[in-house]
Amino acid sequence: MLRPLIKNRVNLLNFYFPSSSSSLTNNFLIVTEKAINQLGKVSSPGENLRISVDSGGCSGFEYKMILDKEINAKEDEIIKFSNGASVVIDKISLEFIRGSKLDYSEDLMRAAFRIIDNPKATNGCSCGASFSPKEIFNMLIINRFGLPFNIYLNNYRFQLIIT
Repeated sequence: MLRPLIKNRVNLLNFYFPSSSSSLTNNFLIVTEKAINQLGKVSSPGENLRISVDSGGCSGFEYKMILDKEINAKEDEIIKFSNGASVVIDKISLEFIRGSKLDYSEDLMRAAFRIIDNPKATNGCSCGASFSPKEIFNMLIINRFGLPFNIYLNNYRFQLIIT
């Protein structure tokens, strides 16, 4: 089941993102050596770093990362590394971060995996946890009544209300 991106007052059941390519390749995310090494250290056998994008944060959408053992073959893309580490991204979130870089950074405030250099983001918060999408894209959403409608995003926050 696809998870909703926009959770405000609506149940969204299905998403459609037009894709420029018919099949996704492992070239959709650049992963630094530092991130690969750290992921190998912190993950147990069978655990993957799951990256997702959800509504929220101070810029409209936020990156979420957790260690997860579950993989949905229909909805997830997987990147495996020679040290046994792997990254899993659901196909909806992938459309928001395609071409980005996954890095591991350590500073005075925190040590964490971060998405940087996202070509599909324009504005972001200072901590790097949230962003605004750059491109206009069209989402076809099937609501709870089975009626499709379109949403257009272009760097604006919005609230979707179905009455």
